[in-house]
Amino acid sequence: MPGLSTVLLSGLSGLRAAQTSLGVASQNIANANTPGYVRGETVLAPRSGLGDGGGVQVVEIRRAADRFLAAASHIAQAKQGSAAVRADLLDRAQTTFGDPASDTSLFATLDGIWTSLTQLGADPSSQLRRSDVVSALEVMFEEIERAGVSLQSIAGEADRRIGDAVGEAQSLIDRIAELNQEIRLSARTGSDATAAENTQSALIDELSVLMDVRVTQTPDGGVQVRTSGGALLVGVEAARLAYTPSGGDFSAYGVIRINEQLGAQINLEPLLQSGEIKGLLELRDRDLPRLAESLAGFSAGIADTLNAVHNENAAWPAASQLTGRQTGLLAGDALGFTGNAIIGVADGSGALRQRLTIDFDAGTITGVAPAATYSFTNSIGAFTAALNTALGAATPSGGASFVNGVMSVSVPGGGVVVQQDSADPSARAGRGFSHFFGLNDIATRSTPLFFQSGLDGADAHGLQSGGAITYQVRDANGRYLTERTVTISGPLVGGSNNALLAALNATGTGFGEFGAFSLDAATGQVTFAANPAFTVDLLYDTTLRGGTGISFTALNGLSRQAIGARSLDIEVNAAISADASRLGVGRPDLSVAIGSIMLEAGDNRGAAALLAARDRVHAFPAAGLLSAQSTTLSSYAARLGGEAGRLAADAERAERGASAVATAASDRRMQVEGVSLDDELMKMTVYQNAYAASARVIQAATDMLDILLSLGYR
Repeated sequence: MPGLSTVLLSGLSGLRAAQTSLGVASQNIANANTPGYVRGETVLAPRSGLGDGGGVQVVEIRRAADRFLAAASHIAQAKQGSAAVRADLLDRAQTTFGDPASDTSLFATLDGIWTSLTQLGADPSSQLRRSDVVSALEVMFEEIERAGVSLQSIAGEADRRIGDAVGEAQSLIDRIAELNQEIRLSARTGSDATAAENTQSALIDELSVLMDVRVTQTPDGGVQVRTSGGALLVGVEAARLAYTPSGGDFSAYGVIRINEQLGAQINLEPLLQSGEIKGLLELRDRDLPRLAESLAGFSAGIADTLNAVHNENAAWPAASQLTGRQTGLLAGDALGFTGNAIIGVADGSGALRQRLTIDFDAGTITGVAPAATYSFTNSIGAFTAALNTALGAATPSGGASFVNGVMSVSVPGGGVVVQQDSADPSARAGRGFSHFFGLNDIATRSTPLFFQSGLDGADAHGLQSGGAITYQVRDANGRYLTERTVTISGPLVGGSNNALLAALNATGTGFGEFGAFSLDAATGQVTFAANPAFTVDLLYDTTLRGGTGISFTALNGLSRQAIGARSLDIEVNAAISADASRLGVGRPDLSVAIGSIMLEAGDNRGAAALLAARDRVHAFPAAGLLSAQSTTLSSYAARLGGEAGRLAADAERAERGASAVATAASDRRMQVEGVSLDDELMKMTVYQNAYAASARVIQAATDMLDILLSLGYR
């Protein structure tokens, strides 16, 4: 009875196929709402090995996965991850500035200064009004510092989140690689691997939020996972990622290393195109530093503008001593001033006792009472010595000094004021004598507030022996290439700025292959222009210029610390903060005759000049998001607020767009890979009917066999 046995086998195979299909459909229905679940499909085929009527066999149980839709979803999820984290942190960064229309925003504190100056101009003798101006200045710089600290805090958070995300990515990569082994084993043994494949797919979806991935199926089962830039994350084994977050403000950040154990020293960062990690990197390395630099430029711009006016003003009574800022200069440096400046010595009543006219072009200081001329050569030390002699002749114990980068003048028992000559004002690197040395600054900083030093290439660089400048160099893809150090030793000790620049630009020992250092002849500032094929970052600078405590990079603004920290450490001059009467409210008249009043207690011209600085057009250098521009302080503040808002708004729009694309890609994928309850219930009906039909075939064959046996058929 071979035909009858074939019928029985056919019916039995139908039962098994229907039973398996029912199990798959049931599994689909049970996981209809499970995130990341891809529905299973039973693949059936005729059992051709037994000839016609041999029944049906289950070839495989496979997932209804669409690799093209999955790839599109991964790309969209990565872009959404990047956009979402940027939108979140940039919104917080913008919030630190406050609403420009609010009375409590950072920009409102600038308006508070103008309001207090207006009130002081109406009552210049009022100590209360002076204190209000000082308080308004302190509030503004404190608000700038608060915003600067907040930006650094957000940058630090981004850096820590990079470390957390790298750790999470490593965990996902490890689990994906482990599931590869399970899937390959199932493929070799012919067992159902869909559960492991679904779990692996869900893990890849999670990984695609952190970084952009490309998934390739392997012939023996499992997957290979790479970044869009080609870095292999999962192959035969899992890649090893490592990152150590930095520990401070303006730090030189490390890089995300991949397979460091192999000695490859590969930086993963250039091989990422999107994803949360990429978004955090862009925030930390581009968006937040540019925003912080813009804030620092705003802070320095306000301070320098007010200082320029205040150095022309004078307090009542005039201060007996003026102590300048840290310039980073040395006594042996060339004086470098042109034009004329005037120093007035006053008595307690404000009468002019001596007028000293400094002619920098002629190299002379001319006094009136006593009449005398004091000559000096073109060095800061020689000029200071001549000024010391001239002041000493004008008043007992009067004098000038220049110690470790700081100029000071004093006339005990009287007062001293400094002004520009109206016809031929003095200038060094674009600033007048008193302004450049900061003799009557209203805002101060312990390191240079601006970086136009006025140094010449022939000046001695003044850096102490043994100091070193170290830069790290990476290629355009971010791969570590080398570290170079230039040490102040040998022929460089006591050398000129030109010699230092030559050492820095040397090929092989300096940085000549990677960029060029140059000195601006007009300002004396050294800048570095990197070769576009390389990224050059300062790691360390242990140089010190003489006894100033100022390094080469701090003097020239060549480090993130030197530039960005100007939002953190500018403050009101300590002497003015302690005694508001030191605020320069008056504008002395040094053209009066000796013995005449040059400064009066009720003079409000200095306050008016400070207020006028609000509407005067100033030249601001490029700073982060802000391009170089000539505008008013109020407009500059508005543009800073506008740029911060624009950056946050652009990030928010990008996040909305990326979210919409990711949702659409996910929906389209779910239409193909997801579970439809109606379809699955319909399939269950079909499989149940098939099961019943197979059972009836077996029952019919059994009945036929029973009849044949009853007829005695053998």
